Amino acid sequence: VNGEVLKNKAKVNDGKNEYDTNEVINPTPTKPKKEVFKSGTTTNIDGKRVEAGEELTYSITYKNTTGEKVTATIKDKIPQFTEFVSADNGGTFKDGTVTWVKEVEKDKSLTVTFKVRVKKDVNGELLKNKAKVNDGKNDYDTNEVTNPTPTKPKKEVSKSGTTTNIDGKKVKAGEELTYKITYKNTTGKEADVTITDKVPKYTKFISADNGGVYKGGVIKWRKTLKEGESWTVSFKVKVDEKVSGEVIKNVAKVRDGENEFTTNEVTNPTPVKPKKPKTGDDTNMMMLFMLLLGSFGAAVPVARRRRKNK
Repeated sequence: VNGEVLKNKAKVNDGKNEYDTNEVINPTPTKPKKEVFKSGTTTNIDGKRVEAGEELTYSITYKNTTGEKVTATIKDKIPQFTEFVSADNGGTFKDGTVTWVKEVEKDKSLTVTFKVRVKKDVNGELLKNKAKVNDGKNDYDTNEVTNPTPTKPKKEVSKSGTTTNIDGKKVKAGEELTYKITYKNTTGKEADVTITDKVPKYTKFISADNGGVYKGGVIKWRKTLKEGESWTVSFKVKVDEKVSGEVIKNVAKVRDGENEFTTNEVTNPTPVKPKKPKTGDDTNMMMLFMLLLGSFGAAVPVARRRRKNK
């Protein structure tokens, strides 16, 4: 029961008369109601996806059905993965919980709200919230509201023919690398997804799977995904033969009709090739010539002195 009124009366027949007894009534308490909105709107978004950085407003509505005036205490722990912004109606925030203490007249309702901001680093977590209400006679838990957050697409790199992620590891000239992008549809509905990935500098494109189209240095994939469905695409490149100390970097972009994501960046340094000594260097030849000339110049006076002595 949730605020319904219980009613009862009886019928009596004694053979001569038929009676209806008086009716007795008993109200039942109304369970407090929890709702969640995007700040500045009035549409309940329970179950809908929310984004990093968005402001959400949570409301709690209590109706006094005790038959007398009460002092109601409402406590609400802010959802994990959010940051507190503000509370109305004198709500106080301490240790992650918002508290209100209000007098509520018989048959009157009280609504209180607070605002939070979704943290920037959410990645597929589910925001959950419910409140507790005590009116001096009853303890209530409100309904729970939930909001999923999008899962950020993931980028990985491996040496072709292997499955070990080598992000941050050195790669050599001529090696084949495979780049992989994984996206999960958490929009709450079917989504048309587009993935684009620019081939890394210092590499040459080889191939792409899943119908990826290569044009102008960029690979593009398109697919319709069901809610909750994951999709992984990949492409192969070959490291340029002339690399020497350059860092190979790669990120992808994903659009699902509601959001545009940039994946994490993967990087791979390349070793510095040793420099070969120069041959036929004019400077070295000149130095050698000067040394020989100097030696010859020193030898001439010695030879003259020897002839004189003779």
